[in-house]
Amino acid sequence: MIAVVREWTARAAVGVACIVLLAGPAAAAGTASPGSPSEQFPPFDELVPNVEFWTDVFAVYSSSQAVYHDMYDLGLVYRVVDFSDIVDGRLSAAAKDRAIRARLGAEKTRIAAMLKSVAAGSLKNDEEKRIAALLTERSGGVKSGLRLAGQFRYQRGLADRLCGALGRKASYAPEASKLLARHGVPVDLLALPLVESSYVIAARSYAGAVGIWQFTWGTGRRFMNVDHTYDDRRDPMRSTEAAARYLRENYDRLGSWPLAITAYNHGAGGVAYAVRKLGTEDLGNIVTNYRSRRFGFASRNFYSEFLAARDVAARVEEFCPDLQVPEWDVKTVELDHYVALSELASCAGVDEARLVELNPALSHEVIRGRAWVPSGYKLNLPADKATAFGTSYAALAASSLHSEQQYYLSSHRVGRGQTLSQLARSYRTTVRELQRINNIVNPRSLRYGQLIKIPVAGSRSASPRSAGSAAIASSSSAASSGQTRHLVRRGETLDRLARRYGTTVGYLQYLNGIRDPRSLKYGTWIQIRPGGSSATASAASMVHQVRRGQTLSQIARIYGTSVPALQRRNSISDPRKLRQGQALQIP
Repeated sequence: MIAVVREWTARAAVGVACIVLLAGPAAAAGTASPGSPSEQFPPFDELVPNVEFWTDVFAVYSSSQAVYHDMYDLGLVYRVVDFSDIVDGRLSAAAKDRAIRARLGAEKTRIAAMLKSVAAGSLKNDEEKRIAALLTERSGGVKSGLRLAGQFRYQRGLADRLCGALGRKASYAPEASKLLARHGVPVDLLALPLVESSYVIAARSYAGAVGIWQFTWGTGRRFMNVDHTYDDRRDPMRSTEAAARYLRENYDRLGSWPLAITAYNHGAGGVAYAVRKLGTEDLGNIVTNYRSRRFGFASRNFYSEFLAARDVAARVEEFCPDLQVPEWDVKTVELDHYVALSELASCAGVDEARLVELNPALSHEVIRGRAWVPSGYKLNLPADKATAFGTSYAALAASSLHSEQQYYLSSHRVGRGQTLSQLARSYRTTVRELQRINNIVNPRSLRYGQLIKIPVAGSRSASPRSAGSAAIASSSSAASSGQTRHLVRRGETLDRLARRYGTTVGYLQYLNGIRDPRSLKYGTWIQIRPGGSSATASAASMVHQVRRGQTLSQIARIYGTSVPALQRRNSISDPRKLRQGQALQIP
């Protein structure tokens, strides 16, 4: 294995370091899971035919072939259908899809009828005789025709895409191996994305799983950032670290790597239940004997697919003697402000397309310029550009560095059972704001599949403010942007402007003499910070006139302070005795 890795690594100029990292799992397995690869990943006699089947799927059958087989005994292969004539033809992509589906559907009907004939003992041709002999050999006799006809499926091959997948694996391997080792996860598990996604960053399943490790939205949010500005599931290294943590969590709970790997697909709770129900931790036994509606074909075969993928990846020179390895030589810097993507590309000395290519986690809103790259984001840069980037970034004008996200509208497709209240919590907004933006009168009238607009702004502050100094901090934040006035655009509100400039609605009302925050007019100028005077001095002398129904608690929230601080500043002994028109000094 070392020699193989050395050869294709040298061709790719990936570096000698990965030779040691890929030499074997023992070096990266961690002390909590000792043992040789055969002890950590036993083949299980019951699963040998399944592993052989999946090895052929990866390395023998192409994506233009469909293998029809039994769902429980993968050694029962009924027929291999080739539709390369359609794939290589001159039809449009849509017409090809229709033609392929029609051929596969017709073949499914034909095989089902043939299996019923075999079960009835009516063998009309050589193919039916072959299947009858195969059934007798593997199971000792022919089963019910209806049962056989109801438990077969087809699997398309991957052999023509194998070398591309292994090339992508090789490009990520040096850094990804370190991440797995850091969490005590055997480096063999770097073969798992071959099962999940063929190492395609943009891979997305019908269930919404994303990235090379195919994290769903819910599981992804447990280990990574997943929001409307960036989705770490699409970043190969951050998703690898998340997968390492998840796999290690499964191992610590279940006690073996076969069970932990199966839990990656089926869930640790489901696997633990199967162990309790059968009274065994032997995965071969569980796959053979455990029956559950949730423990379907994918879960039963996940470990077998992994073993096949691991074997194929170890034979890379045999299958891919001229492996092409895409470059992945990056360094990462963490941003401390919200910055436009174009500014970051300029600092790095690369075009935006190249920066987007290296940062697949960034959302379309960021790429289109509707949102800034957020503070705290770990920006991937070409390794040879990192030093120059640091110098250019430090020299950016203050007007290019923002303390909060700019306001923009994203969208969300309503999932089954979701409510406006749940969405408001997820996106850090309010039910009332979602109703207003989407013209929703009845919040309970949300429909599955409905597309609604989501306001996104100020979701991640670069430097959180303390309660007692919010007004001063917000003023200095606006001052750092170099802007003293703002021209109100159509649809803007004081609330949006306060979030954009890192200040409060009350402070903007005070600066501009605005009594009703809803009275902002399109085309007017408003002050963002005091001109020609100290922001600190202005904040220190702020006065608020109490309006009808206002409480001290409400006023404290407006100005980012506390009720006790307002009481002390204004000598108020009973916070409930506030009077309309009373002038309050704001600390």
